[in-house]
Amino acid sequence: MAKKTDEKDVLIVRDEKTGEISVVAGLNADGSPKRTPAKAENARSFLQFDRHGDVLDNFFKNFFRQCKEPSRFGFYRVAAEQADKLLEVMKELLKNPDANRELLAPHTVDTSGYEKQVQEEQAAQTADQEQKPEEQPGQKQDDEPKNQEEMEQKNEQNQESPQQTQGNRGYQPIDESRINWQELEEKWGVKRDDLEKSGDLTKMLNYGKSDLVKVTPNFGGESFELDARLSFRKDGEGDVSLVPHFIRKEQKLDEYKEHKFSDEDRKNLRETGNLGRVVDLVDRETGEITPSFVSIDRKTNEITDVPANKVRIPERIGKTEITKQEQDMLRAGLPVRDKLIERKDGRKFLTTLQVNVEQRGVEFVPGTGRSPRTAQAQETKDNPTQAQSQGTETTANTQKEQRRNTWTNADGSIRPISKWSGVDFTEQQKADYVAGKAVKLENVTDKQGFHATMYIRFNPEKGRPYRYDTNPDNAQKVAPSNESRTQVAVNNEGKTNEVTKNLKEPLQKGQTAPKDETQQRQQEQPQRKSKGMRI
Repeated sequence: MAKKTDEKDVLIVRDEKTGEISVVAGLNADGSPKRTPAKAENARSFLQFDRHGDVLDNFFKNFFRQCKEPSRFGFYRVAAEQADKLLEVMKELLKNPDANRELLAPHTVDTSGYEKQVQEEQAAQTADQEQKPEEQPGQKQDDEPKNQEEMEQKNEQNQESPQQTQGNRGYQPIDESRINWQELEEKWGVKRDDLEKSGDLTKMLNYGKSDLVKVTPNFGGESFELDARLSFRKDGEGDVSLVPHFIRKEQKLDEYKEHKFSDEDRKNLRETGNLGRVVDLVDRETGEITPSFVSIDRKTNEITDVPANKVRIPERIGKTEITKQEQDMLRAGLPVRDKLIERKDGRKFLTTLQVNVEQRGVEFVPGTGRSPRTAQAQETKDNPTQAQSQGTETTANTQKEQRRNTWTNADGSIRPISKWSGVDFTEQQKADYVAGKAVKLENVTDKQGFHATMYIRFNPEKGRPYRYDTNPDNAQKVAPSNESRTQVAVNNEGKTNEVTKNLKEPLQKGQTAPKDETQQRQQEQPQRKSKGMRI
């Protein structure tokens, strides 16, 4: 009887040095197998291999290419559907593999073929490099990239316009003749002429995405109108298919390709669209680990990534030099803030630089650009005393740094504080503040001397802590907290509450109505109309 094509196996690995028995969950950065305890409760972490697919071959090829001690590990395969029953049996047998050789034989994976194949590939590459003459300065290689990934990398490294890259030897855009436009129009409602008129076609043919467009996918005879960004994907045969990137709800940002997002990761992604560091992402099929940049597509909320080695960090933008230190920061995913950029036409502006997946390189982070004059004016507005006393640029810069140093450290990190408005922070509150989180204070007194609730959080744009009436981590709109909204509005802002407008005393924490019979009588007293001016 023929085997089912959907049958899957899991790999059991034995460390021949230590005798440790585990199940393969992927590959580590050094090529060694990523392992998880051989227990049924860990089944979700087991890497599964289609018996009739290429995943197993890819896994062992990468293993022998990267692992420094491949002979240290022995591999055994069992059916995934029976893994929970066989794990304990296999662990017992593998305690003495020589004595149980016959019983283990049906499960033993012969890796010699993979090892030999990788050795031959490496030998061929070495021989080719030795025979190949050294490339002279300015000389370009004539070899065309073998796959789409290499073509993308070539394009990214050149950092040129699509019109320029089309003329470069070694780079070829997507072959439009391999696109079935009739099929795309019938299935997605996408027309070539519309993409060409908007300029999106050029981007897509050069491995980029379109802007947001209307698509009308047809499923089961029914059409739906949706907004999406579009890109092309090539298969192994060279045929081109359309990939829609639909608008998604805000991501939960829990985990992506086995990387678990920290609170700082989530904060960075939501504020700038970029993770702000390089992380290891795992290919679930091959187990290969790739250091990568991660960003959120700002138009679709889709999480995207690009291998770090495929991103080119420029030495110069326009007329502005990017220093070695700044290049290192960008390679690490860190932002370079308040960088003065001078374009080739002489125009200057301040902005934040950071690697972005969508750009496949360094971007000007949206919302951070401003002119030097605007920046100076803002500094003057924030510190009017400075403008009155000194108008020179030197003095302005000096006072700016002094003000920054009040709330931040020399490296730009948030300087700890221990209290606010007379309320001492707990150790947890101190840690939350330094981490950029909002701190809830319960017993802060308002201007009338009554207790109120407020939140304190460091504002990176202003460079100092700000007071909020609601938790700014949960909502963008600042409004008074439910328990203190009326109190703050009446006592601090001079507003009127209909059910308390006749009271003579200030409102207390949480008060929205008369608190006793005396205040109730005050409220019920009719107010004498004044003949004077109403405010």
